[in-house]
Amino acid sequence: MNSIKNLGVFGEQIAAEYLRKFQYKIVQLNYRCRFGEIDIIAYKNNTYIFVEVKTRRNLSFGRPIEAINKKKKIHLLKVGQYYMQRLKGKDYNFRFDAIEVMVDPLKPPSINHIENIIL
Repeated sequence: MNSIKNLGVFGEQIAAEYLRKFQYKIVQLNYRCRFGEIDIIAYKNNTYIFVEVKTRRNLSFGRPIEAINKKKKIHLLKVGQYYMQRLKGKDYNFRFDAIEVMVDPLKPPSINHIENIIL
């Protein structure tokens, strides 16, 4: 994992595996629309879950969740709302989660799933 992009892709794969383990259905990875991108769209219990994944090797720049600022939350909300509008006529719940992935070459990845980051 030499580049930041490779680290991010690795983190997204770990997060998707984690969600599958807890019976989330992965609907789409790296969903893109005119408003931007969301790392993972999952589905469970009649709810669409839009997941932002943040992966770090260490905490020198703070916890991964701290990178999801107000501007990023507004971005996620716009993308999620656009996606939900495209499910015309369907009555689904939705929420926004974050998954922090900490990667250490000497240990298994550490995962922290934070539900409802946009309230």
